[in-house]
Amino acid sequence: MSVKRNFIKQYGKDISLKKNGFLSLLNLVIILVIILISSFACTQQAITSGFDPSNLKQLGDSVHYGSYFIYKIGEDIYKISDPGDPEAILGGLIGTDIYLICSESKALMIDLGNNYIDGFEKDLIKPRENAKEEFLDVVNNLIGKRSLEVAVTHMHPDHSGMTKAFIDTRVSLWIGEGEDMERLRTMHNIEPSVYKIFRQGEKKFDLGGGRIVETFLLRGHSNGGTVFLLKPDMMLFTGDAISPGPRRKRELRSAEAFNNFTVDINNLVNNLKNNLAPYDRYGLQVYTGHSGEMMFHATKTDIADTLPEDEGYGEWRFVQDMANVANAIKDGTWLDATRGFHHFEIPAGINNQRQIQIVFYNGALILPEDVAYGASGMKAPEVPISK
Repeated sequence: MSVKRNFIKQYGKDISLKKNGFLSLLNLVIILVIILISSFACTQQAITSGFDPSNLKQLGDSVHYGSYFIYKIGEDIYKISDPGDPEAILGGLIGTDIYLICSESKALMIDLGNNYIDGFEKDLIKPRENAKEEFLDVVNNLIGKRSLEVAVTHMHPDHSGMTKAFIDTRVSLWIGEGEDMERLRTMHNIEPSVYKIFRQGEKKFDLGGGRIVETFLLRGHSNGGTVFLLKPDMMLFTGDAISPGPRRKRELRSAEAFNNFTVDINNLVNNLKNNLAPYDRYGLQVYTGHSGEMMFHATKTDIADTLPEDEGYGEWRFVQDMANVANAIKDGTWLDATRGFHHFEIPAGINNQRQIQIVFYNGALILPEDVAYGASGMKAPEVPISK
């Protein structure tokens, strides 16, 4: 007897199939294939789309979607900005930036922002509903059919937070040599082995179409920080290696951190000088890990010295002046205001260390007072004993 059964309802029509051995087997195969395809699609971050990138047409265009603001900062180059949470602290409060570089068939994402999948208790960051889906919706609609790789500047929680969004996918995760990978386990409960480790200076990301991303070691803020230079677009992505934000400063908390920073910032400056013509260098755009803060900065010195607002990025003189400050600390010339250097005491740091900020035009370093004097063999002035 022929039995009719509603198997699939499509476009408002019932499809009736005879129940017999062959069709039952065929039906089972079809169902299994659909399940397998769906499962595979999920592992490749296929989700219901809600983000529309079509309004990102001109440079400077921006779109607000969910937790993120997305800006077009170059041709097929985007900044995905998380403005932070006023109830959080540190990176969760000030927000962070993720950069996405697309080319013909490949895309590279630099940094992964805060962890809104699980939250991050230390920074008072709470989990957000559908955080993974929202984030991947933005990424997938920007990259289209391009393959994706991810490279993290350093293993701090506000730059590696959305790592779980790419676990068990074909997306390669990269981190520079020297970073403390165990932090990934303690911060986000993720096995460090999900990341591939590269050596800065040797690793290049060739995205096709002439777009090549070179890597440079820049320690100080972390032990294996990486900055990324995109050629030929002349964009430098630094994470927190040069400056985390306001007053274009970099805080260095020990003599070792300062010495490492000095070596690496000079290597970077020399490489740019040796491989780029002056005209090209002055076209460099420097994007930090917290670029939103760079729009609202004023460099405090002994005298009035205010920097104008900019577009959220620095440029060549910013990088060069950071090296100038480090070199002046090494040779002691930072104490000579006639050379353009200014210094002043700021609130005490970790373990109540006396700290000073040293400024030279667009560059500024904060470090313990004894480190600043000791770098050139001088002794820090004695603190008067209060009566």
